[in-house]
Amino acid sequence: MVVVTSYQMLNMVDKNQPLSSNMKAMVVKKCWFSSILEQREVKMPEIKDHEVLIKVCAVGVNRDDIIDVATSVDGVCPGLECSGIIEAVGRNVSCWKVGERVCAILEGGGYAEHVAVPANFLLPLPEDIDLDDAAGLPHASCISLLALFKLHETKTPNKTILIREGSNGIGTLAIQYAKYMGFKVIASTGSSDRFAICHHYGADFCVDHTLTNFARTVIEKARRIGVDLVLDYGASNLQSNIECCRIMGKVKIVIVDLHGMKSSDIDLSILQRKQVEIKVFDLRSKDLGYKASVITEIRTHLWPAVLQQKVVPAIEYRVPVTEYQKALNILRKDDSAGKIILCMNFGQNSDRLKMD
Repeated sequence: MVVVTSYQMLNMVDKNQPLSSNMKAMVVKKCWFSSILEQREVKMPEIKDHEVLIKVCAVGVNRDDIIDVATSVDGVCPGLECSGIIEAVGRNVSCWKVGERVCAILEGGGYAEHVAVPANFLLPLPEDIDLDDAAGLPHASCISLLALFKLHETKTPNKTILIREGSNGIGTLAIQYAKYMGFKVIASTGSSDRFAICHHYGADFCVDHTLTNFARTVIEKARRIGVDLVLDYGASNLQSNIECCRIMGKVKIVIVDLHGMKSSDIDLSILQRKQVEIKVFDLRSKDLGYKASVITEIRTHLWPAVLQQKVVPAIEYRVPVTEYQKALNILRKDDSAGKIILCMNFGQNSDRLKMD
């Protein structure tokens, strides 16, 4: 069930509210057997007292966008993270000023020229970080925070993490954050061709997870005792992940998204013997207060690495928002090495597709 929020219903605003102007947005259009996005002129969102208005520069593309396009009601605007410039602040907002560069997690509505966002969902951006690239930071930073810091209160020397799909948009950022926090990092990919990408962003070792001896190889690289933490974006590799873990101690497998899986066959005897704890995080289903608390912890514990450019977004594709279908098709193939970004350049031709 898709929850339609006030931020998504850009063209369903209360008629009693005064609106100063319109804006362009990509919104869902229901067709006979499918849904598409079409460009429309919609009402500019009015900010509440605790919100800011962001002029959107770019949006990070996520798997939930595919679901939203397919299942949302007519008129809904997708987009769960963005970067841009603050254009207005609410009456109760004192921590942000007009003109500041920011990125933010969203409740939806990012595929538009402007979006209203709770002030405590924002992260600051220095001048030396490209605004387009910064759109790929918020969502992956939340995942990294939930996986790394909430399970380990301090920096963790001599701890080893296995990051599955280390060459994709989330994996490349998670590798950098893990190194910043003191982990030894083993990154897995579906091809040895991607090893160079993982090493570039700091991975100590890389393993091809299509190998039949994958778990044994990971254990050998993890001091021959196994890893302390596994970060996986999906649960299809659960048994393999358990086999990679060391025996006893504070060992966890963190699954970011179940991808619709309802069951998984695992050997419970190995789970019991290794004393592995499995956690599943779903940021989108959490309430506003929980999301704000995650952003606060990111600012405290992870964001200094971004501001010091010790952590940088890995962007493979930049696509004009009007060509959103290209971006979603690339994401469906699940073979991109880095994040996919939509640039808010309505009505302009752009050749900024694949990056070098």
